[in-house]
Amino acid sequence: MSDEIPSEIRNCYKQAYQCITSNESIRHLLNALSSSGCPFDFDRHLVCESTNENIRGGFDRSTCQIVLNPKNLYSSQELCTILEHELIHAYDYCRVHIDFNNPHHLACTEIRAAAITNQCSLFNHISSSSRPYLLKNQHSVCVKNQTRESMEICTNLSRKNLDEIINDVFLRCYNDTEPFDGIGRRRRRRQ
Repeated sequence: MSDEIPSEIRNCYKQAYQCITSNESIRHLLNALSSSGCPFDFDRHLVCESTNENIRGGFDRSTCQIVLNPKNLYSSQELCTILEHELIHAYDYCRVHIDFNNPHHLACTEIRAAAITNQCSLFNHISSSSRPYLLKNQHSVCVKNQTRESMEICTNLSRKNLDEIINDVFLRCYNDTEPFDGIGRRRRRRQ
């Protein structure tokens, strides 16, 4: 990479590459994308760009690119989690051709991404929240909250409408852990 590229961007690409080479779940998602006919090319499908927007990452379906915003990513672990989250959106887009303009489709992919990644793990909750972690149903509550927060960023729907949409699709989408065997230790599904 050129010396003209800001170090923040260079570090983002370097950390993303480390995630891809060392994170088993991310490697499994990349293999699943390839098996579904959508191979991931690091140089083509990943973009690091700093913006002042309050987002950490996104999946741009028009370019089929994952965009990471290093200004809002504070650790390599967080970058890996966001990369994995966005790879789930890419996988859903490839696998079932979700329509991101359909709020039910959007809710489903956000539910899946929040449930499958470690965004709602006990460790993540303890390190980022002062609220108590009530073990019973806390994972599903966290997934719903994460889904609502993500949807608030990219829709103009009211909180009431968002909650109705999320509840409409929650069980089906929460239980869809493809290409993994389940939530938790994200066991790889045999291919």
